[in-house]
Amino acid sequence: MLAEVPRAVERRLREAGIPVEPLSDVPLLAAGTGRFVVFDSRNPHSAARARQAAVHGLKIIDLRELLPASDDLPQLLEEDDDSGWQLAAESAPVNVLLDRLKKAIELLGGVWLRIADYPFPYQSAICLGIEHLSEELADFAAIAATLPGKATHFVSSRLRADRLAFLSQAGATDLGWQIRHDDYKSLPRRTLAHWTTRQGRFAAGGLQPGGLALGRDAGPAPETSRLLTLGLRYSCLEAPGVACRAETHLRADDQTPWIRFSTVVLPPRDRILEWVAAHYQSGCPLFLTASTARLDLVQELLRLAGDAGRCSLMWQTSFGEFSRWWASRQQLRLQVWHSETGYEIHATGETVRYPWAVEIWRGNHVATVPLRNSTQTIPDEGLVYSQSLKRNPAGCTMPGDDVRSLVAKPGPR
Repeated sequence: MLAEVPRAVERRLREAGIPVEPLSDVPLLAAGTGRFVVFDSRNPHSAARARQAAVHGLKIIDLRELLPASDDLPQLLEEDDDSGWQLAAESAPVNVLLDRLKKAIELLGGVWLRIADYPFPYQSAICLGIEHLSEELADFAAIAATLPGKATHFVSSRLRADRLAFLSQAGATDLGWQIRHDDYKSLPRRTLAHWTTRQGRFAAGGLQPGGLALGRDAGPAPETSRLLTLGLRYSCLEAPGVACRAETHLRADDQTPWIRFSTVVLPPRDRILEWVAAHYQSGCPLFLTASTARLDLVQELLRLAGDAGRCSLMWQTSFGEFSRWWASRQQLRLQVWHSETGYEIHATGETVRYPWAVEIWRGNHVATVPLRNSTQTIPDEGLVYSQSLKRNPAGCTMPGDDVRSLVAKPGPR
């Protein structure tokens, strides 16, 4: 339960799959109230509510004591503007916060349980994106035919009716737009007007772009809430030196999340297998894009996808499908009761579309259990825990040191 802690803290906990809810104003012993309350001791109202919760027997945890230093909260709470284009760098205070929260809950007799990062039984994921730079799309069919599994094709938003008909005939099911500097107008509202016209042209051809591949020269972008009305759900931005990851941007007045993917370029050829293995073993995703202007990178991308196919628990999917999964995961709600014999879990949200799973941690050991029903009892007897030194108890939002070291120096373009 969160007693008026900053909204960014709640967002980061949800991204980590931790069941959290705001501390309600109903009597603290009512059904649906958790055992633990995180509060901010520097917020007088938050501290007062925590003291009241403690009187009723709830365990309170001070947010300030979870941070490496008292001045780390501003870095943790760094919020983006409404455009949602900027991807924050990995934050050491966030990693420390989640690690210390886990230890605090365990010391107080609780259990660290989280929603798994991927559909059951997957432990990692790979999304492949091809940016088609030519508006003629002469090589589209050949490239699409050679891509294994699912892939996302990013094309120009300026395509005319004849090229859109070609895409429809080629069976392009997961599309996105490439957005360059000249796709922006002088004002966000003018940009939105042009993009709305282009979206209508795609829709007339039976096509629905699901997201944006952004160039580094981002212009004045429309608000994400406006883009969501166009059927767009995510953006991809290359972030050298940052591990692949997805983040959720959620406006207070709109509960539909915008997903931001941090993508990376391929490493040198002699490091690809090590790179794939490190992500797979640590449970981190691979979000990759390559341009048709660099056929060598496209071939590396195809080879990488083939190597990933050897990893039986790596989910090969598209950016569109992953964004739908990630949005559903952010909106799933869990209530968990732990007894002497096991766990009772109640789930609300879109519980049918995807095969959900929960992770139950004990120190560095984890048991992954499928969540097959909205109400499920998991007995302690029969749970199989495995040691997981390379996976982070906070999940793929906090990659391990082995993955961070591999992306510290991005490969050549």
